[in-house]
Formats: sequence, structure tokens, C-alpha cells
Amino acid sequence: MQNKLQELTEKLYKEGLSKGQTEAEEILISAKTEAKNIVDAAKRQAESIIENANKSAAETKKNADAEIAMVSRQVIAQVKQSVESLITAKAINNVTNAAMNDVQFVQTLIKTAVESFNVDNRNVTLCVLLPEAKQQELDTFINAAAIKQLNDGKLEFVFSKQIKSGFQIAAKNNGYYISFTEQDFLNLFSEYMRPKMRQLLFGQE
Repeated sequence: MQNKLQELTEKLYKEGLSKGQTEAEEILISAKTEAKNIVDAAKRQAESIIENANKSAAETKKNADAEIAMVSRQVIAQVKQSVESLITAKAINNVTNAAMNDVQFVQTLIKTAVESFNVDNRNVTLCVLLPEAKQQELDTFINAAAIKQLNDGKLEFVFSKQIKSGFQIAAKNNGYYISFTEQDFLNLFSEYMRPKMRQLLFGQE
């Protein structure tokens, strides 16, 4: 009887042990599988993060390169324009200044402008604005009989502090005028010379 009990005990022990080992192996296999899935998922997520980071970095670099290229072009264009303006100004400033401070030249300009202004309508009174600083030099010219006869005598001369050199001529009370100041000639000559200067300096039209 005792032998049978011992056999039964050993049998139950062995069955329990076997079952326990099987369950343990299943749990271990399941744990390993789950762990592998977690690791694989983590790897995929890491790869996705790295890929997105690389794309973002590439896009940022592309945008930065484009911005740098655009700013570089703007800076180069500004430098070229500054050089062009500086050299153009130096080329024409002295000549224009000398011409507009030449009283004889200004007198000839005034006479030509008055004769040409409003040719078809002699009933308009013309007003010529002159630099106040040149009044003494221009008085003799203004008072000359030949000037008084221009435009059928409908001609007025006004000296102004606002005019530094040259002159302006206007149809009185009509609200418009033509300007022949030094700055006007500088602007005119600059516009004419810039394309030529640009081509000379940079080989550009």
C-alpha cells in the first residue's frame, strides 16, 4: 500500500513538474516574442524619427541655402549699384556743378527755355524762379531789354532760397512748372550714364 502511495506521489510530482516546465517554457517563449516585438517596434520608431529628422534637416539646409543665395544676390546687386552710383556721380558732379554755376550758361538756358515755353500761347505769364544767392550776378541779365521783350513782356523773375542753382520756369497760376536745377540735370545725366557705366564696370546691359 505504501509503495502504491509513493508511486502515486512520484507520478503526481513528475506530472506537476512536467506541466510546470511546459508552462514556464511557454511563458518564456511568449516573453521573448513580446520582447522582440517591442524591440522591433522601438527600432521602427527610431528609424522613423531619424528619417524624419534627416528630412527636416535637409529641408532646413535647402531653405537656408536658398536664403543665403538670395541675400548674397541682393548684397552683390546693392554693392554694384553703390559703386555704379558713386562713380557716375563723380563723373558728372563736377561738370554739372561748374555748368550750373556758370552765370553765362544759365542765362543762355533761361533765354532758350523762355523762348520755347508755351510757344503756341503767348497770353500766359511766365514766372522764372532763380537762386537767391545768384541775384546780384543775374540782375543785369534780368533787366536787359532783350529779356523783357521775351514772351511779349509777360515774364516775371522771382528769387528763392529754395533754389540752390539753376532755375525753374512755370506758367503763372497754372500749377505746373519745368525744373532746370542742378539736381535735375544730375538726375537726367545719371539715368543716361548708368547703363553705360554698368556695362563698362560689370559687362552688363
